[in-house]
Amino acid sequence: MLRSPAVGVWRTLAIAASAAILLAACSNAATSAGQNKGGVVTFAESPGSTPNYIYPMASSSFFTFANIGEFTPNLYLPLYWFGNKGKPGVNEALSVAEPPVFSHGNTEVTVTLKHWVWSNGQPITARDVIFWMNLLSAVTDPQAPAIGSNSAPGPGWGGDVPGGFPENVVSYSASGTYSVVFHLNAAYNPTWYFDNELSQIYTMPQASWDKLSAAGPVGDYDTSAAAREVAPSSLGLPANSYIPVNPGTASGGALGVAQFLNLQSEDLSTYATNPLWKVVDGPFKLSEFTTGGFAKLVPNRRYSGPVRPTISAFEELPFTSDSAEFDAVKSGSLTIGYVPSQDLGQTASLSHQGYSVNPWYVFGFTYIPYNFTNPTAGPIFKQLYFRQAVQSLVNQPEYIKEFEHGVGTISNGPVPSYPKNNAYESTLEVRGQVYPYDPQKAVSLLRANGWTVVPGGASYCSKPGTSAGQCGAGIAADQKLTFTMLYASGATDLANEMETLQSTLQAKAGIDLTLSTSTTVLSTVYNSCTPSTPCSGWQLADWGTGASWVYLPDYLPTGGEIFSTGASANPGYYSSSTTNANIAATHTAATGADEISSLRTYENYLARQLPGIWMPNIPYQETVYKSNLKGLVPQGIYTEIYPQQYSF
Repeated sequence: MLRSPAVGVWRTLAIAASAAILLAACSNAATSAGQNKGGVVTFAESPGSTPNYIYPMASSSFFTFANIGEFTPNLYLPLYWFGNKGKPGVNEALSVAEPPVFSHGNTEVTVTLKHWVWSNGQPITARDVIFWMNLLSAVTDPQAPAIGSNSAPGPGWGGDVPGGFPENVVSYSASGTYSVVFHLNAAYNPTWYFDNELSQIYTMPQASWDKLSAAGPVGDYDTSAAAREVAPSSLGLPANSYIPVNPGTASGGALGVAQFLNLQSEDLSTYATNPLWKVVDGPFKLSEFTTGGFAKLVPNRRYSGPVRPTISAFEELPFTSDSAEFDAVKSGSLTIGYVPSQDLGQTASLSHQGYSVNPWYVFGFTYIPYNFTNPTAGPIFKQLYFRQAVQSLVNQPEYIKEFEHGVGTISNGPVPSYPKNNAYESTLEVRGQVYPYDPQKAVSLLRANGWTVVPGGASYCSKPGTSAGQCGAGIAADQKLTFTMLYASGATDLANEMETLQSTLQAKAGIDLTLSTSTTVLSTVYNSCTPSTPCSGWQLADWGTGASWVYLPDYLPTGGEIFSTGASANPGYYSSSTTNANIAATHTAATGADEISSLRTYENYLARQLPGIWMPNIPYQETVYKSNLKGLVPQGIYTEIYPQQYSF
């Protein structure tokens, strides 16, 4: 999930935003001496959404807001930080590296580090970038064996897209102590490559993490899994080049190191004591952690960024339900929490308790994915007419009015609707809704395609077959429109929305939906559904949390990470050759008019194809915070947080 302008057609916007960030950072640093230092800031986690993976290379099942938005980046920094005070764009001041330099017709990229340091005083060098690349190449290789509790190769990588990063890198090599040069397999659009590929890189402490066991020594094990049998020089590459193929085995090499780090990260009970996690480069280090999701972070005194923490600790607190969290807000025990949608009517009274409220909008969209691989439901979901019928039964304006107190926007496809009139939204040709609420249209679509519609019951296929007017491939005679919906427990507004959708589908079109709740929706959904390994454990799913997809770490909204065939974050294996071609075109388009045109083609096609059920876009949460807390607003557009800027 994710990204935004840095070069190309939006270069001016990015430069202006970055300049504003630099000024703000300088201002914060200059005024921090006059603010009260110390104090503990407590932060409410969403029900069922607690941090459970500390290692930055998270597989899709751990690729959650709680991990990659609110937890890990406070400890381990991406090479490039995206988020400009509530606006899309790269934040140069908070990035570990200088802006990348593209050369040789956009087939070569040079990244130069800023001479920042790890918490143990060691410099962050090109070797730490090479370390990430070697492990990433290993865990994304489709031939690598499964390890840990994941079915993906290695521990996997949640940002993996077949043919994408790092497969589109021919080789990479250190150029001195602080620079890395990437040789690409084609000429790419610099905007896309910066925002969606280089954005996936983290620096990792090679001198501390390059191990195969807890008791074993640190070595250069990662390098043994990144070499071909031919010399780099024979390919015209520098002698110290790494070529991302041949990951080695789980018992050694880069994949072995990745296995070790993954298994250590799955052991939540040791987070606060494991020496591995003591070496960080983020503004904080971990002091306490429980398997229930409580995390206490304290300042990293050697953080190299422009604004160092002044609070004494930042605590992330777990809650089992919205009501439990809001009770904590009303008791005054939370510094930063949220107002559940069903309690928005109490917002005004919170000011008397010393709180302010600010909606936390994110750069993404909300949808309910279909499981196209499900043996029973998949053949029906693959019929566009069926997806059109379902979308025509979703009354988004009414949902916003009834369940969100009027706060939210219509979801009309994969284009973020926040910030309003952002550069990407302007490429969408259709405003309003492509498929507005229209029960009669839904019924007509089903009848025209071989279904006997039974409002209030279960419609069934009365004309099986693949000809015009028939139900479609893989759908049996008398097969009923009966499905299951799995959704996250603990959120009243989500439950109300699901129950209303259930009622409407059955009453209007005879689509019988059975609801069930779970605290592990994400892990159920992201279990590697493919045509060869279909997933029968779910059919439709909604994990809630305000926005089901946020554009990170692919910040340019071209959809490769979620809608490309075989992408690791494509939960129900939506697959379309046209969509694949449209996405690929955004990767190589020339900057300027071609860049905009390619985005427009991709976005408008997918808005009509309905890879999932578009649902209302609402704030990630209505954040409530102590009025004397400074540095929180504006909130991070990619669910990122900035506790190093907080002060009382």
